Amino acid sequence: MIEIKENVSLTGLSTMMTGGNARYVVYWDTAEDLKILVTEPQYVDILAAGLKPVGEGSNLLFITDDYRGALLKCACENVCKISEDEESVLFEVSAGLSLDELINRCCNSNLWGVENLSLIPGTVGAAAVQNVGAYGVEFKDVVVGVNCFDIEDACRRYFDAEELNYGYRDSLFKHESYKDRMVVTSVVVRLSKYPIPRLTYGNLAETVGTDKDNICKIRDAVVRLRNNKLPEVGIVGSAGSFFKNPIVSDKHFEEIVNCVTDRGIDASTMPVYDVLEGKKLSAAWLIDKAGWKGVTIGHAGVWPSQPLVLVNIDGQASGAEIAGLASEICRDVKDKFSVTLEPEVEYL
Repeated sequence: MIEIKENVSLTGLSTMMTGGNARYVVYWDTAEDLKILVTEPQYVDILAAGLKPVGEGSNLLFITDDYRGALLKCACENVCKISEDEESVLFEVSAGLSLDELINRCCNSNLWGVENLSLIPGTVGAAAVQNVGAYGVEFKDVVVGVNCFDIEDACRRYFDAEELNYGYRDSLFKHESYKDRMVVTSVVVRLSKYPIPRLTYGNLAETVGTDKDNICKIRDAVVRLRNNKLPEVGIVGSAGSFFKNPIVSDKHFEEIVNCVTDRGIDASTMPVYDVLEGKKLSAAWLIDKAGWKGVTIGHAGVWPSQPLVLVNIDGQASGAEIAGLASEICRDVKDKFSVTLEPEVEYL
């Protein structure tokens, strides 16, 4: 099935709720639909407009009044069991299924691996592209492979986990040669039949309590933690974590410690995680210490209980207004702490 809508309001196509209208929104179900879209002459105008695959728009900021291209949205939400053994179950999940719906089904079936990602907005397809993560878990941890449609060559492609070059908030699909060329059609995931609770991040273990092998209790704890510090999707416009946590070399980290100390801040309070490239810092901590928590400029603001989140306070902010706030935060954090923040959100 291919369904095409014209001049669709962008406010319902991204969780930030900004923008005017999209010229085209194309809903599709299968790879065969996509092949028809890119090869049949009746769709030449849509193809010429430029195709942009999107999920629920939870990682997008429309910074122009109107988007003149064509947004591709998967309407298929199937989950199909491929195989099962004593330890795990293999599923193929359609790209259009809500990630949180998948997690809900997994928890109700006592299948482990994605429970820490509960309540992250977006689709399964987008999760495979973004490698979303929370509470010490990343989506790549369960990915076996990804089925795609190659827009340029009009053919199906399959990438196994090793080919996807997964990293922190990164994958093969986010880089120039594959970005917007590969449309994720489904994701193959492996889930454990045995408990594998991962509760070391933040205060998750404390929130879960003693029932650490109860997957539904873990999901409930993650949901409570997220609800306590993040705006409700669909009520307050946001895109989740607006910035990536910066990764710096050990040498650069020493310079940052000096900058923090020079500003009268106890550097020992700075969250730091050892990674292969050096140190991963907390963007939220840096934004907070730079004095931006709860600050508003016009209709855009920094969420009071999580400074990593920028919000469309009253639904009246433009994308450009939010991007301007982000730019000011980046400039200030760079000036004060010698750290360059990188937006996780994609501007369109």
